[in-house]
Amino acid sequence: MTDGNWNGGQIMSSLMAEALAVVAKDLRTEFRTRVSLNALGLFALTTLAAVSYTVGPYRIAEEDKAYLLSALLWIVILFASLAGMDRVFVKEEESHTAGLLRLSARPHAVWLGKLIFNLGLLAVLMLILVPLYVLLMGLPLKLGVGALVALLAAGGFALGVVSTIVAAIISRAISRGALFAVLSLPLLLPLLIFAIQGCSAVSSGDPEKLAESLRALISFGGIMLIVSGALFPVIWQD
Repeated sequence: MTDGNWNGGQIMSSLMAEALAVVAKDLRTEFRTRVSLNALGLFALTTLAAVSYTVGPYRIAEEDKAYLLSALLWIVILFASLAGMDRVFVKEEESHTAGLLRLSARPHAVWLGKLIFNLGLLAVLMLILVPLYVLLMGLPLKLGVGALVALLAAGGFALGVVSTIVAAIISRAISRGALFAVLSLPLLLPLLIFAIQGCSAVSSGDPEKLAESLRALISFGGIMLIVSGALFPVIWQD
């Protein structure tokens, strides 16, 4: 039993080391080109400026503010992520490094590394976008900042998992941009509904609804994580 646990620990340690090597490679590439960061940042800030100018916090009735501002926030996050996260596998095909990556790392290590990289991009996006949105749009946080952070973490994790596996599926397609949106949106629609409901609960001060939304987001993210882990080796080696 001890030997089995030791071998399992060695395998996990080796897998994580390979995944972190993939993350380090992607970070070096991103810092050199900044394609994904620029796409995410420019889309998010442009959309935020347009929303704050055309809608603004004072043009919404007080009783509608919690839900409408929550919906707008998650729509901006969703479409900003779709603008840049599809490149996580596309850049490997464009630079012709996918074959080398297949030889140098196990499929699950590649998937885990790409997932960690995408989650990092989402974290940077939310760190910049959400505080600006709260200030510009006057989003009330009756349950506190901690509740919003928990919701963003759960929703961001699920969003990162779905975006990563869809990016792997469409990486060899010709019309990648359109196909990424077409495949992602049906999968992300339940996530968007749960996230908006949870954010509305944070804004209006409803802890029970927030707990329900968190459970739904965590369950959705966990299911997609298991499905993605099972499917990715087939997609990657095909």
